[in-house]
Amino acid sequence: MNASNTSSEALFPSSYPEYVYNFAYGSNMHPNTLTRRRKIQPIESIPGILEGWQLTFDLRGIPGVEPCFGNIKENPDSEIHGILHKMTSKDFRHLMTTEGGGGVDGNGYIPTKLNVHAYDGRIIEAYALVVRQTSPAILCHHALPSNRYIGLLRNGAAHHNIHPLYIEYLQSLPSIERNKFIMVLVTIEILSVVTLLSPIWIPTVIYYACLHRKAQIRTFLFNMIVTNLWRIYRLCGAWKDIRPYYSAPFPRGSTYFKANTDGFRTEVTIDEHTLSDTASDISSESNSFELLPNVIKQRKNNQSMIEVAQQEYPE
Repeated sequence: MNASNTSSEALFPSSYPEYVYNFAYGSNMHPNTLTRRRKIQPIESIPGILEGWQLTFDLRGIPGVEPCFGNIKENPDSEIHGILHKMTSKDFRHLMTTEGGGGVDGNGYIPTKLNVHAYDGRIIEAYALVVRQTSPAILCHHALPSNRYIGLLRNGAAHHNIHPLYIEYLQSLPSIERNKFIMVLVTIEILSVVTLLSPIWIPTVIYYACLHRKAQIRTFLFNMIVTNLWRIYRLCGAWKDIRPYYSAPFPRGSTYFKANTDGFRTEVTIDEHTLSDTASDISSESNSFELLPNVIKQRKNNQSMIEVAQQEYPE
């Protein structure tokens, strides 16, 4: 693993600094998701690269609607491009609550502190939300993300001028089209589950509410609904229509050779339905391209320092 990430650790601090960076790699790259849905206004949002980690889609969601969501796992041969959002500690806690974060009962997203290479050359200590639970009740390896969800990632990356090679990678990921008929059936199933299990979830929600544990309430209700929906889905035999889970890693160092980006261009289709304020392709004039050489220079400097240290202090 990269030396800059050797200090990575899952943390549950009693307090955060006044301002923290969140490394967004999924739908939170999309400005509408963060500002409109979660009501969070970042102080700063800049592209960055997380080395030694791979983008996956193994967090189970709603079958037939949003079968799975984004997650990351360690892979020394891969890297992830995302957005470093600077926000207040209050906003970050709100983000974890709306994401079912905080590692509630060992489930959900856990804030994991990592070192991220910003496009401007800085190495920024940021928190990424990671699901590490291996329980089949949480993770799944038999579903693909929806076209809508992948569109949020692709359009969010385009909005923040992430390198076109990575946008092409996102665009190449397999996904499924949401079926309106199945969405109606899932809605009916959700209402049925909530009604039938009301003797269980109502007392539990009241208990957590009395203890002011909003994250636990969200996590409990989400897990209860999702677990039972997948049971119904399998019972009906619909799981046979789900294509196998697949997520190829984005090779580490793929953007090294793009230090000189003059003349480089890739066409990226932007879905105006999911990002109404971004309707242009990514071109070589992107500001992020000008920042990439700084990342590469910093990486080379770090590697040189490591090699010197190894020569002076051999094992």
